[in-house]
Amino acid sequence: MGFKALTGEPNMYYKEWMLNGKLERVYVCCYVDDTVIASSSEEARQWLMSRMEKRFPVNAKSTGLITYDTPGLILSMNVRYDRERGILEFDQKSAIETLAARVGIQSLKPRTMPITSSVVLPKLPRAEVDQTEYLSLVGAMLHICQVSRPDCAYAIGVLSRHSSTPGHVHLEAAKSLISYMYQTRDLRIRYVRSDPTSQPSIYEKGGKVPDRPKRPVTIEERLVATTPVSIPNQPDLYADADFGGDPITHRSTSGMIVMFNGGPISWSSRLQKLCAQSTAESEIYAATESVKEAKHIQLLCEECGVRAPGTPMRIWEDNNACLQLAHNLRGSKAARHFSIRLRFLNEAVHDKSVEFARVDTKEQLADGFTKPLAGPAFFSFRDQLLHKPDR
Repeated sequence: MGFKALTGEPNMYYKEWMLNGKLERVYVCCYVDDTVIASSSEEARQWLMSRMEKRFPVNAKSTGLITYDTPGLILSMNVRYDRERGILEFDQKSAIETLAARVGIQSLKPRTMPITSSVVLPKLPRAEVDQTEYLSLVGAMLHICQVSRPDCAYAIGVLSRHSSTPGHVHLEAAKSLISYMYQTRDLRIRYVRSDPTSQPSIYEKGGKVPDRPKRPVTIEERLVATTPVSIPNQPDLYADADFGGDPITHRSTSGMIVMFNGGPISWSSRLQKLCAQSTAESEIYAATESVKEAKHIQLLCEECGVRAPGTPMRIWEDNNACLQLAHNLRGSKAARHFSIRLRFLNEAVHDKSVEFARVDTKEQLADGFTKPLAGPAFFSFRDQLLHKPDR
């Protein structure tokens, strides 16, 4: 049918053509035998569906438009879309309820946080509980945390570190996380179009899109913490690291999140593979992985036509040493053993793929992916990522 695969996502296809004298565009996203279709009009969608039905059996009950009043179930996500208000949101309430019923949620103590700093999870020499049961629970939660619950990413990451030798304390912590997810099962990710009266714009290659101020920002200005301002169709990436936070390996934890049109689209909480010897080094490790993700998001947005090519993607950091090293403004003999990573950052800044900016630690969204936050800090962090249903 003339569809082309995107370079940034080979399981996503698009077609642009003239239909009844009107330029139409359709995107098709595939995951095994599930398909999601985004079209510029209902006529374009019907054009595709009529050709699909001629070749494949299509289940009418699982086919149709997704609206706010008639949500669609996509890979365990309950998706709602209000075109007039410009709101797209989804949750995994059903998947969480199924998992909670499996462990007997009635017998679990209600939890208001996924994990706290008082929870100590030791590395055991041998497993104390059924490893299969533990891995099954962790695997089910890992899927949910990767899809719709970024507030639990750090907690599930810590639990995953004990998959080979889980003990009673680890199983209890896993069930506590399930209890927290169940208590907050209505939370959802929400994306909002800035102007509810307008339709999303499509930018062709070489086109211009309203972006950040045209005047180059000096490094002195970058080193001054500023408050991030969300711009429509402009993803912002937050990167952070907790130096030597793991009590067993003393390795640091990298945290990263990408915000786009009011909601998160990508996030991670990972124990670094190397043991950093300074805060700056741990931040450089986190920034390097974040730039890789930024390049992927940047290419995907440009290919979809929602972002003008050549526009740097902003990465928010709260460490001055990392910012200076990334911009190649300072050298250090202590950085020789990670000079290749540093050169990768320098090149990304030089070719304007990314631009770093400083954010105050209190506004660093990635902080919640590197360590357990205290109550008020955690709730503030969660409220910026997830929303409660408003109707």
